Amino acid sequence: MTAPVVTDVLPSDGPFCESSFTVSFYVPAKNQADPPPAEGLHVQRWATTYVAVRQFSGFVADYDVGVEAATLQASLADTKWADPVAKAGKIKYSVAQYNSPFEHSGRVNEIWFSLQM
Repeated sequence: MTAPVVTDVLPSDGPFCESSFTVSFYVPAKNQADPPPAEGLHVQRWATTYVAVRQFSGFVADYDVGVEAATLQASLADTKWADPVAKAGKIKYSVAQYNSPFEHSGRVNEIWFSLQM
């Protein structure tokens, strides 16, 4: 399994709208020049990216993700990082999961907010 598995979340604008999710898998360096093809998938190359990060443990659940994202956003308020998050536009966040689903202890996950530097 590749790590991290990153899920980009664009929260909905209203009570009847659905959030949008994009799941990305890391391709190891040795395969990046010629990644294995897969139906319905496309290669996405990232430029240098800056993110604010909050780490949390356990299995990722929808409710927990919302709580962790809100906690990260609150922790950035009134700091020098509040403006770079605001410049990035609508609050979109990513969830990075580093462990196999078969690992039950010592799980590492992160919430990322993009920073516009």
